[in-house]
Amino acid sequence: MRVCDLTHAYTDTSGGIRTTIDAKRRYLLAHTEHEHVLIAPGPEDRIEQDGRTTTIRIAGPVILGAAPYRFFLRADKVKAALARVQPDLVELHTFYTSPWAAFSYRKAQPVAITAFYHTDLPSAYVRPAVAKLLGEQIADTAEGWTEQYVRAVFDRCDRGFAVSADLVQTLRRMGVATPLDAVPLGVDLNLFHPSKRNPAQREQLGIEPDNLLLFYAGRLDSEKQAHVLADAVELLPVDLRPRLLLAGQGPHREALEARAAQSTRLTVLPYIEDKETLARLLASSDIYVTAGPHETFGLSVVEAQASGLPVVGVAAGALVDRVPPETGRLGPVGDAAAFAKHIIEVASGHEAFGAAGRAHVEAAFSWDRTFERLLAVYEEVLNS
Repeated sequence: MRVCDLTHAYTDTSGGIRTTIDAKRRYLLAHTEHEHVLIAPGPEDRIEQDGRTTTIRIAGPVILGAAPYRFFLRADKVKAALARVQPDLVELHTFYTSPWAAFSYRKAQPVAITAFYHTDLPSAYVRPAVAKLLGEQIADTAEGWTEQYVRAVFDRCDRGFAVSADLVQTLRRMGVATPLDAVPLGVDLNLFHPSKRNPAQREQLGIEPDNLLLFYAGRLDSEKQAHVLADAVELLPVDLRPRLLLAGQGPHREALEARAAQSTRLTVLPYIEDKETLARLLASSDIYVTAGPHETFGLSVVEAQASGLPVVGVAAGALVDRVPPETGRLGPVGDAAAFAKHIIEVASGHEAFGAAGRAHVEAAFSWDRTFERLLAVYEEVLNS
């Protein structure tokens, strides 16, 4: 089988979608004889082939306000790339121009098409952006139009996937009729492990043994509400000696860097591409913090729990399922004071909370389980 993942969300600083595709590629190479193709936009046309893997970059412009993400400008180039590799199955991971190129290609060449829903596009991206620019009433209309668009994409696919049962229900509420499966993501339990804790890692960052080290890794944009984390750390008592590390890229990075220049409690790090480095930073921290209300799976949270960290977050989206009370605390969205209160609660027993988080992840999440399920469905689709 030749599987092709088609997405715009695969850059050097991408998060969950890139992590998922990279893990899929590793699984296919280690456990199957299947071939894998990735088609994504880039600064220039480029093809890289290595044994059973092929990566095709198609030149496309940067998305305004979302650099370094790009989009496919020319559907004919995507179709030509598909014709070149002739996949048995194409999986859509994002829903801008790329689906229509795949559907057009299918008119000339039979191919199975599936779609994987990682985040709720209408409520997480479209509505907040439109509300900020044009107000809530127009945002309501834009959200409704986007739901119709998502439905139109999924209803042209042979099968759909979402990272949680809740997100499956979200698609159903939009009116999606295509068969859908909840396929939770996984985590590398050996890579992300409490044993990676390293005092030297803290020392390199100027973190002393008695500092309470809070850590967040992810996109620095409106959806993730990193400013709430920065507000919360300033409200913590002096005796905790709190330090907050924010690692990532995004449109809010410059403002957060300016804020960090005025605070001894806040440090903004670059996006961490190397997973070993990320694993050491996580295990060497004390609490993982995240304020984004639109998480549909929370892969970074699961990685933190696997690393032995408690989580302080917000009672919204997938975090409600990812953070049971014994593993951390969840509070109201956008409330820095409540967030700070929960950090204080968790700080005194962060080792016990972290151990419970590790046990929670060990029992529920692994990439092997994810891709065993996904490949079984692929076989069903191809044989139907």
